[in-house]
Amino acid sequence: MRYCRHILVFVFLSCSFLLNGQVQINEEPIVKEAMAKYKRINASIDIIRAWRIQIITTDDRRSMEKAIKDFERLYPHINFDWEHNAPYYQVRVGAYEKREDLEAFLLEIKNDFPSAIPVQADIEKKELISGNG
Repeated sequence: MRYCRHILVFVFLSCSFLLNGQVQINEEPIVKEAMAKYKRINASIDIIRAWRIQIITTDDRRSMEKAIKDFERLYPHINFDWEHNAPYYQVRVGAYEKREDLEAFLLEIKNDFPSAIPVQADIEKKELISGNG
């Protein structure tokens, strides 16, 4: 009986401590300032280095336009962009923060565009957030 009473008191005290449990984090002022500066700097950066899939590189404008039409027909929900870096036209699609994020779509798209490859590009953050990849 005495043993049960000790266990009961122990459980009661444990529960009362759990009810009043609070965690207080004391952050150094220099850490607080560094985090505020980090947030300010990153909030002002609109463009980051990320990944796209380049579906075609050609020196023939008609081939590039055909690839764009085919892509729009097959994947209407995914954004694309093209560039002319003389003498080549390049069509790039999607927007991915990490290379691993594009691998599944790259395998799928290679059925229709066998020369598709992952490439790095400067991409606006809002394009990554909107899920156009």
